[in-house]
Amino acid sequence: MDSTAQSPLRIDAREPKDYIHRMQMQTGSVALAPSRRWKSVLGTLALLALGGVVSYSMVRENRTPVASVVLDAAPSKPSAAPDRPALSAAEERYAAELWHVHETVKTSALRMTFAGLAYKMGDTDRAGVKQRVEPLIQVFATARTQAAAIPAPPSRQKMQTGYLDTLRLYERAAREMVKVARDGSDEHLIRAQEMSAKASGGLLEVGDSLWPGEYKPN
Repeated sequence: MDSTAQSPLRIDAREPKDYIHRMQMQTGSVALAPSRRWKSVLGTLALLALGGVVSYSMVRENRTPVASVVLDAAPSKPSAAPDRPALSAAEERYAAELWHVHETVKTSALRMTFAGLAYKMGDTDRAGVKQRVEPLIQVFATARTQAAAIPAPPSRQKMQTGYLDTLRLYERAAREMVKVARDGSDEHLIRAQEMSAKASGGLLEVGDSLWPGEYKPN
């Protein structure tokens, strides 16, 4: 349950560190150790950056084409890079089947990042993080099973192996973030962010290869 309705100054004897942190943030009367304070700040910034990466990938893969009239009116210029080779029929089928898994993974990754941000911003508590993130462990595990069951053409088998590793990484990140509910340590958020950032790179790479620009399989 979210704790936004709870008074931020209420003392919970079981969570003295959380209480001191809230007091320090609101009144500045209690200071945390510099190393711990910087870890907290860096963790929040990292989560913000990760949210931006995942959001960018979602917008890029779902964007609509720009006005073709404006493009047609512009003077032609030599292409800076060669056109992408067209996907084969087998690759098209693979892309179409994987898209449904990929879409779920992107959305779930964004939810996990926002859960961490909500906790750092004080919009939810430890229990709220667990409530939001714990179901995503199974979502990532199911996505990995589904992705593994999709027949990959020989040209995409290496990509599929990497994609399955990406989903394992997301699953590990979710498990790590849930540990915040146990002890409230920001170290769990930082480690989860590191894994999620690496996994986000894998998502972008696959998305750029199979669904460049606004392309989206039907």
